[in-house]
Amino acid sequence: MKIFFIFDSTYPFYTGGIETWIYNVCERLIEKHEITIFTVKNFRNNNSMGQFENINPKIQIIPVKNLNHVPGIRHLVHKHIALFNSNITAYSMYREIKKHIDSEETYFLIGLGTVFAAKTVRMIKKEYTNVKAIASSRGLHPEAIAEEYPGSGPIVKNMEKKNLGKMDTVWSNGQDTQQALRNKGFESIVIKNGVDFDILDREEAFNYKSMGLENEFIIVTIGTVAKWKGYFEIIKAVKILKERYNLIVHFVGIGKVNDRNRNKYESFANNAGVAEQVHLIGEHRNVVSYAKGADIVVCASGGGGYGMAALESMVSRTPIVAWNSPVYQQMLVDGESAKLVKPWDEKALADGIYYMYRHKKEAKEWGENAHRKAKEFDWSIVIEEIEESLKSL
Repeated sequence: MKIFFIFDSTYPFYTGGIETWIYNVCERLIEKHEITIFTVKNFRNNNSMGQFENINPKIQIIPVKNLNHVPGIRHLVHKHIALFNSNITAYSMYREIKKHIDSEETYFLIGLGTVFAAKTVRMIKKEYTNVKAIASSRGLHPEAIAEEYPGSGPIVKNMEKKNLGKMDTVWSNGQDTQQALRNKGFESIVIKNGVDFDILDREEAFNYKSMGLENEFIIVTIGTVAKWKGYFEIIKAVKILKERYNLIVHFVGIGKVNDRNRNKYESFANNAGVAEQVHLIGEHRNVVSYAKGADIVVCASGGGGYGMAALESMVSRTPIVAWNSPVYQQMLVDGESAKLVKPWDEKALADGIYYMYRHKKEAKEWGENAHRKAKEFDWSIVIEEIEESLKSL
């Protein structure tokens, strides 16, 4: 198969969730298929957003330019101009993709996103009958855009509707995303996120003594340091545990953090009286190792789909406390593989952590159950699902 992946990212110079998915999927698909990735040319002066290494040279990566590459303009690309820039990217990719299509071949175009990436796919689909069009919803894209850029909601939701109506199939990254699309009138196939189960299962537990945290009770969360990842609620829970239960908990956050957010959350922790207990250690590749070395993993994201951070947490065997939301309900069962608590409620989160602290034997059994569930998300299974979906078109 000739497969094109299209998305608005500076891959491989960015290591977010979609990018991690792309890396793992393409490194496996390339064994049997021709893979081309259309992405955005890196415009940063450093690799502060992470970079994937050792990409199979058979994978063709074709970057395009947008306003971020115009001298004197880049610093203006923010707020609603960023939306205009995404539209420019969609058209730049459209023009570039046309150079790589042979009318005698069949191509599978996969837009990672239901708004701008899917728009590029839709435009190509309109011109070429030998193209199979797929929009992959790796989250609720128009809703996220509308929240980031107030007033844009009607425009991007209408764009999504127009795009999805022209696709040969739609993928969703979890049952929750699938239901959200169904509520909009579109059926989709669940294409999961994945984990390298066997490799991660062999990871050694991180020794927190190296951080000076000897004989401490440690909770970990995996994910970019941001509001929607639940960092405020976790820090508040640390404060509650200290004041209500006299339990000193050290919180280790593992994920990308810029200076502004580091200062914001460390200042918040300081004002809460738990500055010495909050450790934002930045991005690390061996996150499962950190999870294995902890006493509890907290999954508190507000994202959608089968989140890789949650799957990696499940592999670790470490007991999990998570929001009782559709996101985590599709992976974890309360009282069986995790403690699920009221979403975005720091008091409920603190109580959940304390429950696990007091019931260590039960918590360990739940961690083992989560570990067994994680086997269903091995990348080999994800690749089979992708190939079956494409073959059916």
